Order: sequence, then C-alpha cells, then structure tokens
Amino acid sequence: MTAPLMTQGSPPTMRRFGPPACPKCSDVLLAPAVSEHVNENIVRHFWACESCGHEFETTVRLFSKPSRRRAVAFY
Repeated sequence: MTAPLMTQGSPPTMRRFGPPACPKCSDVLLAPAVSEHVNENIVRHFWACESCGHEFETTVRLFSKPSRRRAVAFY
C-alpha cells in the first residue's frame, strides 16, 4: 500500500520556481495576461493558455523582512 501524495496548497501544475504550466494541457506559460497588486503582501496573476484557451489565476504572497532598526529609548 502506498501513501497518498500530499500537496500544501498549490496545485500539482505549479512549480516552486519559474512559470506555471497550464492545469488543463500542461503547456508552459511564460507570462501572465494580467497582474494585480492586491495589497503590500499579495500579487494576483491571471493566466490564459495560448494552446488550449484555459484561464486561471495564481496568488503570490510576498513576505518582507523585519526591519533591522531598533527602537531607541531616550531617558
């Protein structure tokens, strides 16, 4: 008996780096049709496959590094 394959929130067609593949035909997509800056931490991409016409969206969460500035107390 084999264990089921588990993913953590991303579809199997998504890769860690690089452009995604179309979830319908697996063709590699080079650039989103439209990108939307939702807020300071989220960018949404709308994709349209040129091979099969399938449309889908992906969301990218941006994480900023904590500020290195330290609070200075004046007494």
